[in-house]
This record gives sequence, structure tokens and C-alpha cells, in this order.
Amino acid sequence: MTLIGFEGAHCKKIQSYLDSYVNNELLVETNQELIKHLDNCEACARALEDRVRIKDQLKRAVLGETAPVALHERIRQNIRGTRRFSRRFDVLTRSWIFAAAAAVLFAAIALGIMVNSSNRSTTSAKPLSLEAEVTPGDQTGQILKVGFEDHVYCSIDHDMADRQFTKEEMSGRLGPQYEGLVAVVNEKIPRDYLVVVGHRCHYKSRDFVHLILRKGNEIVSLIITKKNGDAFPPGGAASIVQASGMRMYEAEWHDLQVAGSETRDYLVYVVSNESRTGNEEIASTLMPVISDFLKDVKA
Repeated sequence: MTLIGFEGAHCKKIQSYLDSYVNNELLVETNQELIKHLDNCEACARALEDRVRIKDQLKRAVLGETAPVALHERIRQNIRGTRRFSRRFDVLTRSWIFAAAAAVLFAAIALGIMVNSSNRSTTSAKPLSLEAEVTPGDQTGQILKVGFEDHVYCSIDHDMADRQFTKEEMSGRLGPQYEGLVAVVNEKIPRDYLVVVGHRCHYKSRDFVHLILRKGNEIVSLIITKKNGDAFPPGGAASIVQASGMRMYEAEWHDLQVAGSETRDYLVYVVSNESRTGNEEIASTLMPVISDFLKDVKA
């Protein structure tokens, strides 16, 4: 009699999802299935760690090569220029960008292999993610750091800020609890922003709802996560009281503005590359309507 290895087949299925999981491309249901499996399967958890480590090494290799200032500026101008063309040209533009990125990536890999073969360095590489520097004992800063690092992890490290989901994709990734957020935010967001990404993400053992709003080169993240015992301390110089009665806290790291507030069950963040005044305007507009929306969501 032939025995079928059901567990092995399930692991094979899970491992086929790992690259999409690392890139935050899975639907909510598949994402939850994978996380549950990883909690109980050491082999698949190791496979995920290997993929994350290799991806980070490749990105560090590419980012370690500094382009001349003139070339860097010319590329930025070309990218800004391509946004004025119609969508039919986007396909060609993206194909060219992906091809160029692949060429740089393979060159970096080859360079890294040659360097490592001739000279093994014992110096550890710097982390890819930006770090938020918080003074020990600064409870407000520690809580704001959560929103900042979620934004960096998803929007920057995993390039989600460059994506654009359809309404159907956002609905599927947000799930029935949070799919209504997109319409609420699009109705209230100031300054001609538009929600381009809506999904649920996972970072450092914390699940969060993530909406990305874009206007040209300006990027805004709206991040919602359960409090899990965390709460902003009352008062303090870092807080500003809005006309709506909500208390909002602010910080800045690496030229990114962070505003945070809370409801009974949730922490809510607005993170952007706007000016402080611009980020305040967006946050003070969105925080009250998000608070109202969350009253009808079962925590």
C-alpha cells in the first residue's frame, strides 16, 4: 500500500507561498493560514528565515552601490516625467525599470561573490530598515515608533508604496471588518490624495491594517493596530489636543512625520513624508472619522 505524505504536501504548498508572503502579496485568508502553519512547523519557519535573509542581503548589496549624483537626479527626473504619460506607457516603463533593476541586482550578486571569495569580512552589515531612535523611558516615543516602523517595513522595505490595488483587491485583503475604510478615507482625505493600497500586514508579532495614500511623490500611511495593553500617557509636551477632542501625539524620524492617537481598543497612526504641518492636517482630518469607524468594528 502506498502512503501519501499529507504533511509534506502541505509544507510544499506553504513554501510555495513564502516569496509572496515576504512581499506582502497574499490574501488575508492565505496569510493567516501561512502564519498558523509557521507557528507549528520549524522546517517552514527556517525556510522563511532563509528567504528573508537572502532578500535583505541582495537589497543591501544593491543599495550599497552609490550612483553618481548627476545620474541619480536624472533618474528621478525621468521617473517624475513618466507619471505624466498615459497608463499604456506605464507597462513599457515598468518593464524597463524591472530589467534595469535585474541587471543591477545580478551585477551586485556577482560582485558580492567575488569579494566574499577573496576576502571574508567579519563586520556585520547594517540593518536595511530605518531605525527610530527613542530615549529609554519615553513611553510616547515607544508607542509612536510602532507606527513608524510598520510604515518603513511595509511601504519602504517591501515597496508597497509603489503598488496600486484595485477596489476588489483591497476589499479581499482588508476583509469584511475593514473594507469600508477605503471609502471613508477617500471621502475625507484632504489635499487630493487617493488610497492606492489597502491590506492587512504583520510585523514583529503584531497585525495591523494598512492603507497607503499617494499624491505624486507624496506618500501617507494610515496604520491601525490593536492596543494589546499599550496606551499613550496622559498629557506631555508631545501631545496636541485637536478640536474634535482627540489627543494626538507627534514625532519625527528620518524626515518622516508620525502622528498617533488612540481609541478604546486601537492605536491609529498617520505617517508621511509631508511637512509637519501637512501631516498634522491629514491626521487631524482622518483621526475623528477613523475613531467613528472603529466603534462599529469588533476588536
